[in-house]
Amino acid sequence: MITAGAQISSLQAYLQTPEQMEETFEKLKSIGYRVIQIQWINPDIPPERVAAALRRTGLISVSTQDYYQKVREQLSATLRIHELCGSRNICVSGIPEAFLTEEGCLDFARELTDFASQMEAVGRVVSFHPRVREFCSFGGRSAVEILMENTPDSFQLGLDLYHVIRAGQDPEAWLHRYRGRIEFVHFKDYCLNADGEEYLVPVGQGLIDWKPVIRACEETGVKWIFAEQERWEKDAFLCMAESLDFLRAMGVQP
Repeated sequence: MITAGAQISSLQAYLQTPEQMEETFEKLKSIGYRVIQIQWINPDIPPERVAAALRRTGLISVSTQDYYQKVREQLSATLRIHELCGSRNICVSGIPEAFLTEEGCLDFARELTDFASQMEAVGRVVSFHPRVREFCSFGGRSAVEILMENTPDSFQLGLDLYHVIRAGQDPEAWLHRYRGRIEFVHFKDYCLNADGEEYLVPVGQGLIDWKPVIRACEETGVKWIFAEQERWEKDAFLCMAESLDFLRAMGVQP
């Protein structure tokens, strides 16, 4: 069964002080969320206070996410959050610019394999979150494909389906191709204004047809769907509530 959760990067503006963070957790719980993915909480907030706020609200963090280089630089804090919260999945995003060649992707795959092995030794699994730019092609294969083909099966793909679609790819095909290596996905929706400029909207209110995507998630054993929306045209918490309402209506419960 898939669980609907919240990627709290959506609420970065409300995660800058301990008091804001605690109020944000309370609001997410009152909306109906139980599970979150942690990203972009102000790093000055001690991990112990984050964990205490999660316990107090009953929210469960199953994963963290941040840029690869930032995770490596702040690995002690990342591991401390995981230890305190009992979460398993460390998601990294962004292929560093120096690796954005075919040979560079192979080198980065080796680096990710080493990192994943180190994290496995402490009970964690590593996943990679590709953005649109990581679907660029080298020798007929995208950078994402090169990474996934040159990392062990235990290495996960943290698939953001908005980025898959905006890169002109088929999300259902990607879900089936890497079945068993995708624990979670991000659902983020968008519209285009009269000038063709993109703006983000709650899940289910944009251009993406989520019904076949949800079916593919069910067929491939995805555990968590995280609603995500970093920019809003109205109240951010209302947006998160409407995203959850849509997922519930589609049969995905929190």
